[in-house]
Amino acid sequence: MPSYNIELNNKPIKGSNEYTLLLRVTVNRKHTRLKMDHAIQAKHFNPSPKQNKYVRSSHPKHATINTDIDDLIQEAKDAVKDLGKENKLVSASSVKQRMKQENYSSVIEFGKSVMIGMNENKQVGSAKKYKTLLNRLGEFSESGDLLFIEVTHSFLEKFHRYLISKGNNETTASKYMETFRTIYRKASVEGLTDQLTNPFLNYKIKRGQVNKDRLNQDEILAIEGLDLPEKSLIWHVRNAFMFSFYCAGIRASDILQMKWRNIVNGRLVYQMQKTNRAHSIKLQDQAIAVLELYGPGDSESYIFPYLSNEIDYSDPVFLFNQIGAKTALLNKYLKKIATIAEIEKNISTHTARHSFADIARQKTDNIYTLSKSLGHSSIKITEAYLASFDEKAVDDMMDEIFK
Repeated sequence: MPSYNIELNNKPIKGSNEYTLLLRVTVNRKHTRLKMDHAIQAKHFNPSPKQNKYVRSSHPKHATINTDIDDLIQEAKDAVKDLGKENKLVSASSVKQRMKQENYSSVIEFGKSVMIGMNENKQVGSAKKYKTLLNRLGEFSESGDLLFIEVTHSFLEKFHRYLISKGNNETTASKYMETFRTIYRKASVEGLTDQLTNPFLNYKIKRGQVNKDRLNQDEILAIEGLDLPEKSLIWHVRNAFMFSFYCAGIRASDILQMKWRNIVNGRLVYQMQKTNRAHSIKLQDQAIAVLELYGPGDSESYIFPYLSNEIDYSDPVFLFNQIGAKTALLNKYLKKIATIAEIEKNISTHTARHSFADIARQKTDNIYTLSKSLGHSSIKITEAYLASFDEKAVDDMMDEIFK
């Protein structure tokens, strides 16, 4: 049975000796609290009252505040009753949602609010993922909206099947579900969901086989040694790919935005766009040789000629779209480079990163330094990143044995 109690906030209002009154709703030993519009001094509070007289008569407005307390407790009881009639989950957080009647009880509205914050912080890529997921959820929901209390294990299973039915492969569907899980976690932190009934706790996200083609040392040298027309687009693409490889697999988004000011005392110093983390790496002779083909140039000029020095990229959405278009161009020409080098693998800008990671792990057993060179935030991420390489190596060996 739910219980309802009034308590004082644990900290006084700033610059005052008064404490805000809170309604504490408890369901299955889980609590949630709602702030009231009243604050009183501790001496006027009665923690164990008779007939809900929480504010002592010594307070000049005790009658009004006690009446408001009675009304709020009744509102909480009505919320519990309504949820029960609708066969919806009765939890501390769902009662709070029903009482506050906020849009944030809606997954889609909450997701949109997070999206706004991401755009303000120039996290355009993440915001785009949220937008795509929210559109899919709106399409799937019969009402066009979705409440957190409607998200159950069964709902997640049905939504996953819906994504597959719309032509998404397992890898794409898993990314949708991971973004969905992130939204749920953020809502839990905000107190909008009951973590005890989190449907993702017992839901295993199905993951497809991610393509992580990588090149061996001979294939890398074959690309590096190609005789390509100097200053041609395919020549620039090969150079950017090699620079990425020799700098521990820099991502395409960072390569495209690299400026001469990022070259500092023989090091490449930059902020990774994907993670927003600072990264610094010593330039090897091979990477320096690539740079010598282009500069040195003005500190604010781009090293590689993909983004224009004459265009204003301050709009994060415009920059995001430009990076996407230029990356697609790089990938198009990398496929041509693979054909010329007689490499029968699906090469993309990310292949440089995969190739570096695979070759490096074969030459060192120090996963800590490998993790740092890749710019990962933890060794666990690096271990997961490398796991698929080991799996593929086993598959190749088995195919060779039994062919």
